Amino acid sequence: MQTSANLQLQLTLNSVLISEFYPLLQRGVWLPVTTGCSVMNLLNSQLGIAEVYVQDRITTLFLDGKAIDELTSAYIEDGSTLALSTAMPGLVGSTMRRGGHLAAMRGEITCHPSQAVATGAGTVKIKLFNMLMKEIGPLLLERGIFLSGAELITLLTAGGASLRNGCDSVILDGFPLPCAELFEQLPTRVNPQQMMLLKVIWQG
Repeated sequence: MQTSANLQLQLTLNSVLISEFYPLLQRGVWLPVTTGCSVMNLLNSQLGIAEVYVQDRITTLFLDGKAIDELTSAYIEDGSTLALSTAMPGLVGSTMRRGGHLAAMRGEITCHPSQAVATGAGTVKIKLFNMLMKEIGPLLLERGIFLSGAELITLLTAGGASLRNGCDSVILDGFPLPCAELFEQLPTRVNPQQMMLLKVIWQG
């Protein structure tokens, strides 16, 4: 899935406001990446998540709906969806856990090693769950995510006074804009049908 963003928005926000992005992160955010790489390469080399963190903290991963055990032999394609979670409780959590002793019970929903795919510019949707929303979410948003104008309007409207009061600066397509002006003039500033690249700089 190739995504062209013809509008760029950079927000500088108080770091406590990451919780306002949790619903968006759970639904999944599209990131511009180099596809054709392994899951480990994507997380470590491209997104800058330490390998030890990936190995120890991200215990449950799904690539296009299938549980992953081997991060170096599961490959990202353009348009792939990667879901990440810390350990989940109960039997289901144990069954889905990467490399767990109950992994054999998954059957057809296990992602098996595959051949490498063509490398190139593309996008991947990443979904975060549990504590990963707080721990990894800020990194993804700082790197930049694709979303539609309608999704941005929903995000900023739902955040209401919290986002408005916690906003320190706005840069829209390279030009500074008062925070209040963006929030007050959303319908005229943002086209709901337009794709855009959102970046968040965290402070505090």
